[in-house]
Amino acid sequence: MVGKSLTPMYDPMMAVPRVFSAMRKGRIHSKGLRISRMAEISVILLLTIALAFAQVSPIHTVAAAKPQPPSSTSATWAKAYNIPYSYSLAESVAQTSSGGYVVGASCTAAAVTTPNCNTLSEPTAMVMRVDSSGNIQSQTQYNYLKYPYSTPLNLIRPTSDGGAIFAGNAQFGCPGTGQTSCGLIVKVDLSGNVQWSNDLQFSTSSSYGPLTWPLDLHQTTDGGYVVAGYAFAPAASYNPFVAKLSSVGQIQWQHVFVDPNSQYGAAYAVEQTPDGGYVVLGESTYYVSASYTASEILVFKLDPTGTLAWQHDYSIGTDSYAETLALTSDGGFILGGLVSISSANSYSSSVLLLKLDSTGNPQFAKTYAPSGSISDLAITGVQQTSDGGYAFSGYYFQNTVYDERAWLVKTDSAGKVQWDRTYGADVQYSSRKFYSFQQTSDGGFIAAGSTNQFNGGDNSLWLVKTDSNGNIAGCNDFQTQSDVSGSVSVTVSISDLKATPDSFTYVADTLSSVPGPLKTSKEC
Repeated sequence: MVGKSLTPMYDPMMAVPRVFSAMRKGRIHSKGLRISRMAEISVILLLTIALAFAQVSPIHTVAAAKPQPPSSTSATWAKAYNIPYSYSLAESVAQTSSGGYVVGASCTAAAVTTPNCNTLSEPTAMVMRVDSSGNIQSQTQYNYLKYPYSTPLNLIRPTSDGGAIFAGNAQFGCPGTGQTSCGLIVKVDLSGNVQWSNDLQFSTSSSYGPLTWPLDLHQTTDGGYVVAGYAFAPAASYNPFVAKLSSVGQIQWQHVFVDPNSQYGAAYAVEQTPDGGYVVLGESTYYVSASYTASEILVFKLDPTGTLAWQHDYSIGTDSYAETLALTSDGGFILGGLVSISSANSYSSSVLLLKLDSTGNPQFAKTYAPSGSISDLAITGVQQTSDGGYAFSGYYFQNTVYDERAWLVKTDSAGKVQWDRTYGADVQYSSRKFYSFQQTSDGGFIAAGSTNQFNGGDNSLWLVKTDSNGNIAGCNDFQTQSDVSGSVSVTVSISDLKATPDSFTYVADTLSSVPGPLKTSKEC
């Protein structure tokens, strides 16, 4: 829990620890605001929906599959989806049992046109399904009836009944309560009809409203759900929370986890483990002095009733930030995040892969950074691949060419880079980002994000399907990159979390749905 940092302190009442949205991808966290140079486009796209309804192959399993070699053949392509004068953005993608893909997205109108994403010029949530070649099969937009500008669906997961469960945070007010920054959880059936929908907030609130944000959720083996995020509770401070819901959304248990030495923190990812418990990834931020803070990665394990089994802080570099978590086939975990290292004359950031065993002991810690002059580095997903290695997605800003590049990297089981690709032409002021990816059944990869090269400079929803080596056949719009990689030391300490029972309040809400307007622009 001891850190050393040159990170300026900021007022926690002025910003949440991090925002799980397009803005979050520009790195909003407890050390302040760090957004990309293309943020004027991406910042307004605050929504995320991620998977979809029908025929979804579960991507969240309790036990990670035993590594298998990839198949020898793989269909590849890249496509953008847009309408004129609108911004669209894909933040989640998953392969379906039919071999197609479901995409969680948002769409925002820049002008009043027909067709349109949303005439109020605010983001609307969207689910799109495409076939194995990227052709649109269906697309649906979701809005609140009373507050269409406040649709807060930031993530969605498939459920075993063929439906889906959504979670998120209202950006501009809570339709059910009229207060600001409440959380939302919605269950839909196979056809996308809402089965139940509730705002949630904790009993503690402030003049800023009931600041509650679910950042991750998954269906559990009993048919219920586990939810993790942060809450402005208790005592008007940000803390991680985890809650277990029944299959119909009833709360079975809930805890806020408070570290008395941490100034603020949050839980960013949760997974159910083979023993029926849960592993949670988060961050804790500590004051080093009256003017500076340090951030550390937090991982804690819960038993099936939510009782703490173990907890660790991981101090790496000057600051280390949690992003994403996946189970591995050996019963352990692979964590993705960022590490920042500062000296008297420099400040640099690298992607971090941290491999842990089943009790949280580090097995390796590797860093990765693109070569050359770069900034605004982000990792947006990590997973173990079918051959026992790892892959991660992200993006960065290239300071020489002055463009944003979507990034996909594959490593072996020890974290050594096997290949490293960026996607999209290196054109000044272009912006391409990957916000989500998944290995597909043929051993290739599907990645989802945004590009501004096919819609008059406005962002378009973007899907890229590669083979197992990250290639797109017949397409020159990707590049092999070299990176700077290395190992870093990890200081592990036992954190001081204590579970503090707290209670949600639920208020029912209603969503409307309409067909989506996106059209396909084939790239490769």
